[in-house]
Amino acid sequence: MMRSIRRSAFAGLLLTLSAAALDAAPVPKQTDEPVTDRKKFLPARAYQPRAGKVTGVAVSDVVGMMGREGRSSQADALGFSSNGGSYNWMYVPMDDAPQITNLNVKVGEKGEDVVVFPKLGMATLKRIEPWGVKNAYTLVEVEVNGGKGAPADEAFVASKMTVVEGTKALPLKADDCVAKAKALYKDYQKESAKAFDATLAKGMKDALGERKATGPRETTELMHVTWMTKEQILVVAFFTTITDGAYQNGGGANFDGEAAPVPAVAKRRPPPPPPGGLGGRWGTQFGIEFGRSYEFGVNGVALGTKTLAAEGFKKELPPPPGGDIRNPPALPVLDPPALPVAPKKDK
Repeated sequence: MMRSIRRSAFAGLLLTLSAAALDAAPVPKQTDEPVTDRKKFLPARAYQPRAGKVTGVAVSDVVGMMGREGRSSQADALGFSSNGGSYNWMYVPMDDAPQITNLNVKVGEKGEDVVVFPKLGMATLKRIEPWGVKNAYTLVEVEVNGGKGAPADEAFVASKMTVVEGTKALPLKADDCVAKAKALYKDYQKESAKAFDATLAKGMKDALGERKATGPRETTELMHVTWMTKEQILVVAFFTTITDGAYQNGGGANFDGEAAPVPAVAKRRPPPPPPGGLGGRWGTQFGIEFGRSYEFGVNGVALGTKTLAAEGFKKELPPPPGGDIRNPPALPVLDPPALPVAPKKDK
């Protein structure tokens, strides 16, 4: 009798656990996909039209990505991104000491109308803190241009902002997801270090042959954070570039490796601007580029990754004018200066 009671109780427990398992949210399956279109891994001046209200990520660390697109502002200015687009600059209303006054702003998703905003400043964490935004990365709903929306442009006015993360509908915290992604990417680089070194060594061989690299070896890293509104996914993407090279500096070198004199340049015409060398550095540069993006669901759980495989590249950085004695630049051909002509005397 006792055994029957125990068996019934155990069976009932199994049924309860099974029902709970059916009701619980399924555990997301981790996936890793290769990136096939390298050019689209990071956005490049990819702006989007904005509705009157839009949900996305307010991001404080945007200097690197903005610089990649040839854009700049004050160092602590915020950016905004959704659906994989480039960061938008955001202006916010300022009653005291505005940075910008009477700014004409195109409104509407086609930019057909114009609204004048009398007092504005660049959005910073300090300026949007009254709206409850305190973290470097925050999922927010933004009222765009007073609710009138914006065309596909690099900036808009955030006339109001509401934090939407940490709620029942969106429990995730963007700041926590970014921290997780940074840790995961750091681990990925450690695990892949040998493969990256091998790719870089092959790149050096292809670029320099038997020559040796002079260094320095340099690493730059970019990060882009965006919110995919349809999929309800936060995406944190990293892009790393490692460069090295056989460099020379200044006026170049002669055949013995000594500094080569820079040929004189005619004084009557200024020399052309320096070519695209790095601050006087020139020579053969090689390197690799790789990256990875991490996706997080509404609960902040990592859903999967997309991997941009390491790929090598080679660049020739040109010397400054007169830099290479083996191939000296031609001096500009100048017209001879006009000689003064004495006035004719009247006979």
